[in-house]
Amino acid sequence: MEDEVCTLVEPLLVLAGPGTGKTEQLAKRIKSLVEDQNIDPQNITVISFTVAAAREMRERISDPTKEKLYIPPHRQPEMIRTMHSLGYRIIKENAPDLGLNDDVGLVYSEKFQKILLGDAAQLAGLSRKDGEETAECRQFGNCNESSEQKCKICKQYQTILRACSSVDYHDQILLACKVLKEDQTLLTKFQSYSQHLLVDEYQDINAGQFELISLLSEGQREGLFVVGDDDQSIYSWRGGTPNYIRNFKKHFGDEAQVKALQKSRRCPRYILEGAMAVANIYDKNRLPKGEFEYIKGDGKKIQVHSVPSDEKEAQIVKQIAEEAITRSRKVLILLPYRSFAKAIVGELRKARIEYAAPLILPGEGLPIIATLSKWLADKSDSLSFRESLEAFISRADSGIPSDRVRKLDKIKERENALLKVAGLWRYPVQRTSGSFWEALELEKENDALYSKLYSAFEHLLRHASEEDPGCFLQEVLKTVAPWKKTEAFLEDIDLWVETSKILAGIGRAPGVQLTTLQGAKGLGADVVCVVGVEEGTLPKKDADIAEQSRLMFVSMTRASEELHLFHARKRSQAIVYRPIYEKGEAPDIEQSRFLSGIPKEDKELKYHQVGKAKVNKPTY
Repeated sequence: MEDEVCTLVEPLLVLAGPGTGKTEQLAKRIKSLVEDQNIDPQNITVISFTVAAAREMRERISDPTKEKLYIPPHRQPEMIRTMHSLGYRIIKENAPDLGLNDDVGLVYSEKFQKILLGDAAQLAGLSRKDGEETAECRQFGNCNESSEQKCKICKQYQTILRACSSVDYHDQILLACKVLKEDQTLLTKFQSYSQHLLVDEYQDINAGQFELISLLSEGQREGLFVVGDDDQSIYSWRGGTPNYIRNFKKHFGDEAQVKALQKSRRCPRYILEGAMAVANIYDKNRLPKGEFEYIKGDGKKIQVHSVPSDEKEAQIVKQIAEEAITRSRKVLILLPYRSFAKAIVGELRKARIEYAAPLILPGEGLPIIATLSKWLADKSDSLSFRESLEAFISRADSGIPSDRVRKLDKIKERENALLKVAGLWRYPVQRTSGSFWEALELEKENDALYSKLYSAFEHLLRHASEEDPGCFLQEVLKTVAPWKKTEAFLEDIDLWVETSKILAGIGRAPGVQLTTLQGAKGLGADVVCVVGVEEGTLPKKDADIAEQSRLMFVSMTRASEELHLFHARKRSQAIVYRPIYEKGEAPDIEQSRFLSGIPKEDKELKYHQVGKAKVNKPTY
């Protein structure tokens, strides 16, 4: 069946569970189209959701040692790219009609997008907080313009971006759909590139991305080939939903087919069946996958650890990692929140175990300096200056109350100050000055805040031309305060250097990696430890239980040899982000219901006492 799916000619959804070879199926499909069906590579578009996945696909078909997948470079599709980079290319083709220059800028940072949406909200006569609803709406990709205040904010936000010849991350999809619907010639051109449209991670798409796929495949649905797994749909916060994958036949007609891959190459039986049992209980709408063939056999049973505290949990995780490393095994430690990392990182450091922790990488200090550097090189770069200005405003001594203030008078004081800052956008938007910086120059005599902001950055500009970098850096530290403490500065430098080495291929990737549950997608390791498997944490309180069970499924199925699940009987409130202690009462902390959902035959229970390794197995 696996070879058959590569050649089917109809809208096709391949249900590819964890470790069932979805990337290989996509690569085989490309090879079959090019070599067996003699399709012009220029008529094939392959969409992935990450740059890394696109790179991996290109590497798969470029490796001559993999004869079943290899395609000579001159016969490979050019259009192997992420959904967002494809959207960006469509926008570039129509830049002038969108009020953009040929050099279209991209605002990628969600933090900075929210700053600009706050500015836009105030320009629309609303509060900065009102911009938060607009930010959420844009993430969902379901843009239907109306008279609602969020649409007014969005329109003002778009005006700011266009004045800077820029789009944001979500615009890459939203604007691409807009121009394709309005320009038939452009639509026809990109449909010709997508006569055969291959889409990875189909379970992650939102409304805007579905619209883009529909537009590109319109009139040529037989060339649509999508791969995904509804059990791994965990991005509802950005509009992702399993409904698109579950309604594939409804969306693309009776001729559409759904095929499931059933060879589990990564997970042995105990792990995958334990994970599927949880999904079956809490997600009643999941698509049936049939019976799996387990290439690795039964494997080891899932280890469920009951630990007395955060500290003991960290010690046991360290022991597991230490033992795995001696066997040359890779270890992945999954955390519900970043706060869970502290004790574990401390134990790894004491044991001199090298680890990578992208969840706390990189620090924000160097990116702030990089943004400032862009403005110093080009004073007309309004976005870089506005972002640098925000760093100045965020200083404790800026004179503007922090965004953490709760007193009404302080909130009002902050709102009024930022309204003045947002008001400077009227100059570049109305083309009455060239940039945000020039606007500040024009207004510096009219208000004490403007005078203070101008003075700080004009002082920095004068020092930028000095030969002594130490003197200049001292002024940078005074102006934008990228680091609060020396320790943070040194750690930031160290982590950036190490990360750069690994990315450049000149550093050795550590055998232990820490990341959040949400960041686990696409990762895998021989040994996986999932901590914090407790009610209120996994699943989160009041969260959609079906999606939380899918998050549990994704976390469990990262393991190819050993899976360790941890719940604690006592934790710090600062770690779990919720009150769990009442005076005179035991901690309000219970093991997750998901642990009870794992069949007894798939798991082993280990009860750890204070100061001891492990004792009797409980009966829960």
